[in-house]
Amino acid sequence: MKQIELDLNKRLLVVEYETEEMKTAIEFATSGATHKINNQKVKFICKGSELTEDIAKGFLHQSIHTKLFAHYVKGIPVNTYCYKSYLDSFISAIESKGYHWGENPIEKPIKDQTHCAKWQKKAFNQKFDKYKEAESRTFNPEKTLIFEII
Repeated sequence: MKQIELDLNKRLLVVEYETEEMKTAIEFATSGATHKINNQKVKFICKGSELTEDIAKGFLHQSIHTKLFAHYVKGIPVNTYCYKSYLDSFISAIESKGYHWGENPIEKPIKDQTHCAKWQKKAFNQKFDKYKEAESRTFNPEKTLIFEII
């Protein structure tokens, strides 16, 4: 299970569950009550795959003049509104925390099984380690639930 906290218009907790935990997590989340996760009271908003503009407008910063959504950067207060899409803005908030949304940005290396020299194996292992690290920081919207921290 991986999770991050986002401090947007609302404080959010984004949690990805393993496949076998997902059914129980959805039943738990959609029961309508407030719950505690990591000693924080939370209220279910939606599954990551069901995030819509109407839902996102409630927690993303949006310019009242241009109607563009905020661009989030690690350690910098919101001062740029450049996204027409709520999803791009939401993804920038996730990326500002060092995580990814949807696809792993590092391509999975393919090992050539024929006559690998020692340096080739080392290079492959380094690429594979980078891939695994990025994979551990990539949220799959189908397995992700979004909560408001109350």
